[in-house]
Amino acid sequence: MENNVDGRKQRALFEKLRSSKSLELSGIICLIIVYAILVQSMTGTFLSSSNIENILKQIVVYGILSCALTFPLINGTFDLSIDSICALGGTCCALLTTSGLYGLKLPLVAAVPVTIVICCLVGIVNGLIVSRTKIDPFVVTLGTQTAVRGAVYIVSNNTSVSSLPDEFKFLGSGSVGGIPISIIILITIFVIVAIILSKTTFGRQVYANGGNYTAAFLSGINVKSVRFTTYVISAGLSAIAGILSTARVGSATPNAATGYATIAISACAIGGISLSGGSGLVSGVFLGALMMGMITNGMNLMYIGSNWQLVVSGLLMVAAVFYSQWFNKFSSKRSTQK
Repeated sequence: MENNVDGRKQRALFEKLRSSKSLELSGIICLIIVYAILVQSMTGTFLSSSNIENILKQIVVYGILSCALTFPLINGTFDLSIDSICALGGTCCALLTTSGLYGLKLPLVAAVPVTIVICCLVGIVNGLIVSRTKIDPFVVTLGTQTAVRGAVYIVSNNTSVSSLPDEFKFLGSGSVGGIPISIIILITIFVIVAIILSKTTFGRQVYANGGNYTAAFLSGINVKSVRFTTYVISAGLSAIAGILSTARVGSATPNAATGYATIAISACAIGGISLSGGSGLVSGVFLGALMMGMITNGMNLMYIGSNWQLVVSGLLMVAAVFYSQWFNKFSSKRSTQK
């Protein structure tokens, strides 16, 4: 009798574990641990506090871009324009606080919201086209990615914008209580996005849209409005990433964040975000971005050449996504069987 009770308790525990959302993160967590131990054994400095802080600083920009991409991905669409919007945000904010943007010159506290609004206009264009037409989101955002990048070159007159005010640079180099401001902003954004997607009606609608667009429509959700809003949010977050990128480097360049959309896609995929929409956790996106930063940082510590880094990074991305997805499925099957 006692054995039967214990058996039922074990089955209940495994069922609870199987249905837990945290199980989705098991693959990437295991991958991070294994990679960290491996690189630490080869370098001896990978897990030092200073290097961990350096990794977190490195992932600020594409970590926020990964957050930006999370909204359209979970919603069942796509946004390739985030890296160009990021460059636009950094350039506009730099011009507004230095020489002026077409005659408009503002202090940083006003330049930041104005920059976000400017970038959100791109999100509005993306959102309107994707939600109101049947054009593939991949094609739409590929077009805006190219167009916005051209606009960045036009606005900046093909030159970098430097001589930023000290308060602007402080966003990238300053700290509060020993914690870099950029890392505080990164973590704050991830927490806010996690709350929005998991605790609000809008967040549940985003998941519903991505899971089954037709069913969401039939259930009364304004599917077009939700899809439109995800692109506006994506653009706004990309603008913030661009501002922090400019603050860290100390100048805004027209080619800033080139290729970061690919990194953001990889971080989301490694973190368990379904590219077909409807599933994924924000905490997984953070771990995916962290994994991407660890890969680059680890190869630098091991003095792997830049050309080989591209090869190794690409292979590791594929392997990481494959392993993470395989481990999650394996864990789920094991939990079900027991």
